[in-house]
Parts: sequence; structure tokens; C-alpha cells
Amino acid sequence: MEGNSKLAPSPVRLPPELKAWLKHQAIDNHRSMNSEVIARLEESRVRQGVAQQPSK
Repeated sequence: MEGNSKLAPSPVRLPPELKAWLKHQAIDNHRSMNSEVIARLEESRVRQGVAQQPSK
């Protein structure tokens, strides 16, 4: 991912069972947990038809 040093940390608290599921999904998709979360959020945003905002 480009520009990782410009991204602010965004801690999220997850229930243990959701975190375990997400971890397994990341492994299955050959991604880090962070990349898996980003991919899923981007997919959700696309489904809602929200255009990606240009980075500043």
C-alpha cells in the first residue's frame, strides 16, 4: 500500500470471535489483517456507490 507513513493509526476493538474469523479470512486471501480490513471496507464502499476521495 502506498503512503503508509501518512496514515493515522485507527485502533478498533473487535469481539474475539470476529477477530479470529477476520484473521482466517486474511490468511485465506494471503493478506495482512490490516489489508483484509481495508479490502473489505473498500468493497463495502464500492457496493454503496461512494466514489473514492482523492488523497490530500
